[in-house]
Amino acid sequence: MNRDYQLEQLRSLLMAPELKSGLFLIDTDLTDEEIEKYLKSFGIFSYVREALFPSSEGSAFEMFVVGLSYKCESPDILTRRKQLFAAEGRRLGGVLYSMVIEMMGALCRSDISVLHISGELDLSSLSHEELCILKESMAHHYNRIIVLSKQKHVVDSEYDNLIRRVSLKEQKYSFSYMENAIDKVHITYKHDDEHEEALNAVLAGLDKESIPYSIDRYDILYRSSIDEYEKEIGQADRVIMFVIPDYLKSLDCMFEMTEIFKNGYVKERTFPVVDLGEMKRNGDSLKQLKDYWQGEKVRKLEMMKTEPGGSEFIMQETRKIDTIISTLDKFWLFICRESTGQYDKLIENDAALLVEEIGKAMTTQTGCSDEAFVAPGTTRPQSNRTTNQNGARSVYVEENNGTLIIN
Repeated sequence: MNRDYQLEQLRSLLMAPELKSGLFLIDTDLTDEEIEKYLKSFGIFSYVREALFPSSEGSAFEMFVVGLSYKCESPDILTRRKQLFAAEGRRLGGVLYSMVIEMMGALCRSDISVLHISGELDLSSLSHEELCILKESMAHHYNRIIVLSKQKHVVDSEYDNLIRRVSLKEQKYSFSYMENAIDKVHITYKHDDEHEEALNAVLAGLDKESIPYSIDRYDILYRSSIDEYEKEIGQADRVIMFVIPDYLKSLDCMFEMTEIFKNGYVKERTFPVVDLGEMKRNGDSLKQLKDYWQGEKVRKLEMMKTEPGGSEFIMQETRKIDTIISTLDKFWLFICRESTGQYDKLIENDAALLVEEIGKAMTTQTGCSDEAFVAPGTTRPQSNRTTNQNGARSVYVEENNGTLIIN
């Protein structure tokens, strides 16, 4: 694997203007030492490295915080460390949180600061509460703070949504953009009466060209998992993203959107159909969208304060909203700066233009695993032929792509 390529990918990630503070799990062949040497060579990052390792006494996260505290010379942090050693039970969480906030301020002073977690464990080993402490402590500071660790083991598909997983490896694919991609067109949409006719036109066009597709009205069966289906949409090779104003305020739809972006190759895989109504494709509308989801997050958190019993369901919704908010800039950039065509043109004549583009993608990008499918406007390729010669006389064989057997 080309290490220079992966180093360049790391640099591009950290220098991206739209990058925000966050927790990053890096899939790379680079060693922690190579990462450290490379980042220090720039001189533009505030760089700190600390190990995360298993511990029989106290949690791995507590040991990490203690180790990091020794890189600080602040008397306040020294006091906090003493409090940490003496803290027990519920008080421990408060001491840890305040300690991490102060250390972030002391160690991460540049415009872009990198806290590199090395050692035997990686970010996926931390609990949701511990990840929240890291994430929310960054929110107390105005500069960009990137907490990153190299992926040390195979990450389960259910890793915490607070973590952004990024592959630095060169992507080489033949038939699918992703190893586990679902080989049919998936449709992410929000039902409303005004756009029902347009959605039906898309389905009719796909049916007309015998393009296999999946949509929740048919494919979420009794007792099926809605969450798993939403993740399946995110993994699909081809996705029709039917964006209307109601889509932008639907938790399920926008979570499907984040799953699409999490799995990458958005431009190659996604076929947007966009009707934003009165909304403008500009920063003002993006701000309105962010305000809406931030308001939803605050509302959910307030509900948790008064809800009797457990709050796990609302906590899951809140985590999804966090992911939506963190993905909105990329989503809006894609909707506004990549050509989505004219809505009316895309859906006329049973969405002929849209279906044609999808057909091209199925043959040129994925190899088209369904032999019965022929892209609209193309000719079915000739099948391979076999010629058998069973006598003494010679046989002339024209240009042939099949197998020639001579007995």
